[in-house]
Amino acid sequence: MSSRELTEELEQLKESRKQGKISPKEFYAGLLKILGELTDELKGENISDDDIKKQIPLILVFLEEQISKYAERGH
Repeated sequence: MSSRELTEELEQLKESRKQGKISPKEFYAGLLKILGELTDELKGENISDDDIKKQIPLILVFLEEQISKYAERGH
């Protein structure tokens, strides 16, 4: 999936939420779906070590925060 397709999917999802067509839970699920699609694409991407090093802190913060919130919800 190209970055253009991912962007279009995200924009459509945001617009649906803005118009009240989907619930927060549906919006959340849609965001996670897009995140999964992007993750699949990034795994196979040919990316330089320098670019990888720049992305790692962002991914770490995201994962640590999500795992912490997941634990707070009793999982």
